[in-house]
Amino acid sequence: MREITTGHDVGDRISFRGHGTHTVLYPWPDETVVSAGEGVVFRRGSKPGEPTSYTTLFMEVYPPGAAFIRGEGTTPQECEESAWARYQHALNCSDGRGSHDWEARGYRNGAGFCSRCGTFGSQVFTGEQLGQFCRICGTGTTYHWDTDKTAGTTTLLCEEHYKTHKPTCHSSHNRPLAQLLAELLDEDS
Repeated sequence: MREITTGHDVGDRISFRGHGTHTVLYPWPDETVVSAGEGVVFRRGSKPGEPTSYTTLFMEVYPPGAAFIRGEGTTPQECEESAWARYQHALNCSDGRGSHDWEARGYRNGAGFCSRCGTFGSQVFTGEQLGQFCRICGTGTTYHWDTDKTAGTTTLLCEEHYKTHKPTCHSSHNRPLAQLLAELLDEDS
């Protein structure tokens, strides 16, 4: 396994930031990338009176066969057990051909979710499959899109044409951030 922020090989020892080191319990593939620790999870669509966030221990893994899996728990062991169960579920998801049934679910960047096991996958769709074509050359793309909510239009650009046709900044001012920061610092003096 490799640590996500440094890329260093961690072998079978995962550092849970603030909670010591955990020796892995399961045979994760060597190419698995991992991040672990304690963090805040924000909930969408919380009902009135429900908390909008909670703090938990987590273990996030990026193993082959699944782009992102998160296990949560009260101990590092529970986190890994949760992540391992989700990974096994993803590996054993099958339609008889050994593949996932991907759905874009509104993502435009090529990512998707399996309708059967819920696994998240990156780069599972092409621009052509999503019906997204560069406005300049017509090539299928997941590289860049810009939505004008007022006009209700979306402009798509492939990587090559983004470099030369990227949209202008929608900022209400044309001052660079460094200039704004300098002005703010001058005001405080």
